[in-house]
Amino acid sequence: MNSEFLNPTSLETFHLQDSSVEVPKAIISFKEWHGAKPNSFGGKPFIDFDGVPIFAELAIARTFQQLGYTAYWVETYARGNKPPMFLLDWQNRPYKEQTNCDIDEPWILEKLTVIAQQNHNTYDGCWDVLAWKGEELLFIESKRNKKDSVRSSQNNWLQAALQTGLKPKNFLIVQWNFLIPPIS
Repeated sequence: MNSEFLNPTSLETFHLQDSSVEVPKAIISFKEWHGAKPNSFGGKPFIDFDGVPIFAELAIARTFQQLGYTAYWVETYARGNKPPMFLLDWQNRPYKEQTNCDIDEPWILEKLTVIAQQNHNTYDGCWDVLAWKGEELLFIESKRNKKDSVRSSQNNWLQAALQTGLKPKNFLIVQWNFLIPPIS
């Protein structure tokens, strides 16, 4: 279990339409998967998570689950204005054949809908991982160090969510990289 996620070490500044906001940021390392690779999604790299190859978003979601949160990887790719897919794992098959998991918490679904309405009626840009424990709600964005950057749609999602009453503490950037293997 890795509680580094709950202890952000810095802040990431987001420049919104008429203001700037600082969001907590955790910087972590994952072990790279070196075994046989399952069907990938857009060439995403695999993390070795307890001996299982998974994507960083699922590693983050599973870590939050181990810490007592309910957490899902939220995927909006090719969804248009439809609600996102909520994933708990990645089966070795194409994206369109992945299993969408239902969220049974009405307040979570309502919050997502209200944010999407504020975001020009789209879920585009919803952050990678949705996690909650009790009434604590977190949107977590996974960014590989020096490989990924925040997209304008993610910035728009943040702004829309803040307009619905969420606070910067409801967001977390997880900047990750692979562990550097020891020199033998």
